[in-house]
Amino acid sequence: MEKVLELKDLATGYATRAEKKVVTDDINAELYKGELVCLIGPNGAGKSTLMRTISGTQKPLGGEVFLNGTNIYGIPPRQLAKKLSLVLTERVNAGMLSAYEVVALGRYPHTNWSGKLSQRDHEIIEEAIEMAGATELAQRSLSELSDGERQKIMVARAFAQEPEVMILDEVTAFLDLPRRVEIMKLLRNMANDSGKCILLSTHDMDLALRGADRIWLLPKGEKLQIGSPEDLVLDGSFENAFSSEGVSFDLESGSFKIHNHYQWTVSVAGAPAPVVQWTRRAMERIGVRVEENAPIKVMVESGGEAPVWKLVAVNEEITCTSIHELVLKLKGLEALEPV
Repeated sequence: MEKVLELKDLATGYATRAEKKVVTDDINAELYKGELVCLIGPNGAGKSTLMRTISGTQKPLGGEVFLNGTNIYGIPPRQLAKKLSLVLTERVNAGMLSAYEVVALGRYPHTNWSGKLSQRDHEIIEEAIEMAGATELAQRSLSELSDGERQKIMVARAFAQEPEVMILDEVTAFLDLPRRVEIMKLLRNMANDSGKCILLSTHDMDLALRGADRIWLLPKGEKLQIGSPEDLVLDGSFENAFSSEGVSFDLESGSFKIHNHYQWTVSVAGAPAPVVQWTRRAMERIGVRVEENAPIKVMVESGGEAPVWKLVAVNEEITCTSIHELVLKLKGLEALEPV
């Protein structure tokens, strides 16, 4: 793989006349052509500071960042903008500019002093909008767009710069789940199809585990750890970085679980399997441990178009038509015995 960006002994933080506050240090990492890398870590670990330092908008306290072998802090801003683009979380105030005009701003590092766009520039702008899946948004005012639509346009603007590296800091932070999935899919396709390397910082751990080629994992107060999502899960790095009292990472499901204090036990069986699985989750949510030979039983049955739940306790059998009803009936059983 072709290395594009390299971090050597990088230290990030803030410097005043009186002192230096180091947020992260001893960071050594690379970005390669055509890969999507997600930077994840708990709040306060220094992800945004690292992203600003890598993008050249904040100077490091130590170490260097190389773009194709050249220290980025020695590259003039206009030249750097041709090689590296940056998208931040903050909402951009573009006045009455159309989405097309906002994407066109990405071409200005490539224009002459007049800023006039050539036919080639317009072709690149249209290609960027199409790649972002935003063709139908092009003529609308940016101020009219939803958060998800605006982020598509900002990604298209960054792509229109024709950079080798795209750096995106929490661009999905305020989007709903379908829009977050859409943006992640868009970025993955961009990396694969265009050969650009993309670094995305995100709090969405599930999407990072499912979509990133590699993960940069930044635990609070510790060294940056790098690897495939699967390797970082299996070696315990992921769980250690986010461990906290009352929460643990489930290796099998790849998600975090809340530690419940179980008050009762029931057994859950039947079909179809997805309904049984979600019934088990509901039991755990309300503090009921699921055990195979528990005296109280929940049987899931296919009831024609919709499933039904049969709650069997002592000499009582109750039929429920929803998990919500099941939970209410279960909580009302006198037969429930504390664990």
